Amino acid sequence: MHEYAEIVGYKHTTKGTELLVIVPDKEIGGKLGRFGKNGVVQAEIRLDDPRFISADQRRKIYATIRDIADHTGYVPEEMKEYLKWFYITESGEEYFSFSNCSVTTARLFLNYLIEFALEHGIQLRESGLTRTDDTDAYLYMCIKHRKCALCGLKADLHHVDALGMGRDRSKYDDSDHTKIALCRRHHNEAHNTGWDTFSGKYHVYGILFDD
Repeated sequence: MHEYAEIVGYKHTTKGTELLVIVPDKEIGGKLGRFGKNGVVQAEIRLDDPRFISADQRRKIYATIRDIADHTGYVPEEMKEYLKWFYITESGEEYFSFSNCSVTTARLFLNYLIEFALEHGIQLRESGLTRTDDTDAYLYMCIKHRKCALCGLKADLHHVDALGMGRDRSKYDDSDHTKIALCRRHHNEAHNTGWDTFSGKYHVYGILFDD
């Protein structure tokens, strides 16, 4: 069993170092059994070098590969290799491993996976906002592929900087107005609640995008 965990505290003792860790959003006590009696009492700890891929990046990458694999019918390990080769072919990058690639390589590959899902209409199990390592790039991809930045469904453009009443949007140059891609439901919510409330709730913002 492998789980992503966050170290929130430590203490040096005569026996070594005690760690306080949290496994976010999961209850794994049932998998551990009765601690100390026929239960799990040992674990392997991997401390990430900040120059290399982080555990959180690795978790997001594998989760996104799994979503793509489920959609396409491939097993995740097979899908992983296909996607890595697709990315390498398109980007010109060298082959890399998720065990020791750089933070930058991990971020770029995660961007590639998320855009692959958006382009092919693959629904992620969680919002791409929580998966991305690069919010600016994600918001740009959502506009490019007209997919809602919050839920991934088909979207229209919402102008954060209002164009003003009576303007012909087919002729007006809106390249200097910030925008975000939102589905009809979230688009209506943004109008009904007001942008400040909406952006504060979902932690999103408009970006410049010139068609």
